[in-house]
Amino acid sequence: MTIEKLAALGALGAAGGIVAAWLVLIFLLRPVSTGGIDAISHHALALAMAVPMLLLAGAHAWFGLQLRRGAETIRG
Repeated sequence: MTIEKLAALGALGAAGGIVAAWLVLIFLLRPVSTGGIDAISHHALALAMAVPMLLLAGAHAWFGLQLRRGAETIRG
């Protein structure tokens, strides 16, 4: 297994980990009956956190797919 394939595996794993971390944070910061954040603020927070987290995950997935494909010749 080449270093590019291992890097691709790591990048795709990081993309999945970023999405999982976002889901865990959304679950931990959910509104509860004993107080804390209300439902409207929770949805705003989820959307505000989704933008940078999904951009990071998308960039990692893109790089992972590029690395997995490997070097290609340029067709002219």
